[in-house]
Amino acid sequence: MASIRDIAKEAGVSPATVSRVLNQDKKFSVRSTTRQRVMEVVRKLHYDPREHHEMVQSLPHRDREIIVLCSLTSSQETRDLYFATIDEGIHDEAATLAIKIGAFVRFPNPNFDYQIVSKFDGVIIIGTFSERFLNSVYRCNRNLVVVDEYRYFDQFDLVRNNYHAETERALNMLYPQGHRQIAFIGGAINRMEKAGITGEQITDIRTTAYLNWMQIHRLRSKNLTTDWSTHEGYQAMEEILDSNTIPTAVVVASDQLAIGAYRSIQLHHLVIPEDIEVVSFNDSQVASYLVPSLSSVHAPSNEMGRAAVRLLLDRWRNRRTVPWQVVLPSKLVARESTVANN
Repeated sequence: MASIRDIAKEAGVSPATVSRVLNQDKKFSVRSTTRQRVMEVVRKLHYDPREHHEMVQSLPHRDREIIVLCSLTSSQETRDLYFATIDEGIHDEAATLAIKIGAFVRFPNPNFDYQIVSKFDGVIIIGTFSERFLNSVYRCNRNLVVVDEYRYFDQFDLVRNNYHAETERALNMLYPQGHRQIAFIGGAINRMEKAGITGEQITDIRTTAYLNWMQIHRLRSKNLTTDWSTHEGYQAMEEILDSNTIPTAVVVASDQLAIGAYRSIQLHHLVIPEDIEVVSFNDSQVASYLVPSLSSVHAPSNEMGRAAVRLLLDRWRNRRTVPWQVVLPSKLVARESTVANN
C-alpha cells in the first residue's frame, strides 16, 4: 500500500501537506492547484485513507504528543533556511508517523514555565541554549532530543551534521591549488536562555576546524567572527580586503554571509575565482544563482529534523535510556566560485 511519504514524493510536496489535505484541515492554507495535484496522486497510487487510519490506530505511538522549543524567532528562521528546513523535517516526520506537535515555543520567552514540558511525551530543541536551560528541561522530561548541538552532553539525544570535517575538506580542496593566504568569516554562536541570549558565546565548529587546520599546516590564520547577516558578511570582507595582505581564498560560515562577502569582493574590483576563491556553507537555493555560482557545503537539515522525531520514537518503542548521538554527513557542492569546481 502507498504511504503518505510516497504521495508527497510523487506530488512534490511535504508529507505534512499531504496529511493536512487528506484530513481536510480548514486551518491549512494551500493553493487549489496543490490540493488538486495531491488528490490526483492519491487516486493514481490507489491510496486508501481508511487503511492508513487503521494502521495508525495500531501503532503504539499513535497518541503521542511532543513539544518543540526553538532558539530562533520566526524572522530569523525565515532568513536562515538551514533552520527552517530542520523545522520542516520535524513537522514532516511527525505527520508521517501520526505524532502530534502539541506546542511550538520560540525564544526568548521570559514567561516560559519548564514544567509545561512534563505534559508532553517528548521534547525536541532546535538551536543553542545554555546548559542551565537544557538541564532544566531535562529534569522535567527525559525524552529530550537536541538538534544542531555540538557540545557534548551525556544525558540526552543529539542530532548534528559533520561541518567540522567538511571545513577541513574545503581547506584541503584549496591547498593543492596553491592557496596559503586563506581567510575565514564565521558567525557568533550565542547561548539562549528564557529571557534572551546570555552573552556567552560558543566557538563555532567551523571556526575551530579552520584554526586547527591552519595551525597544522603552519599557516597564519585570518579569521573574523561576526553576526550572521548579509551586512555583517560584507563588513567582515571589507575589513579583510582593507588589510595589508589580501587572501587568495576565503571560507565563509554561511551563504547569507557569503552574499555580503561577494558584494565587497566585487566592489574591490576583484574577480571570483581568479583573484579570490570562495567556499561557503548551507547550500541554500541562492548559492546556485549567484554569479559566479557559489561552492557551498550541503547539510541534510531536513533529515536532521526527521532524525530527531525518529529518536523519540525509538525511546518510546524500546524504552531506551542510553543517549544516542546521530551525526549526519554533509557534502561540499563545488561550483564556479572555486577553481576545482569539478
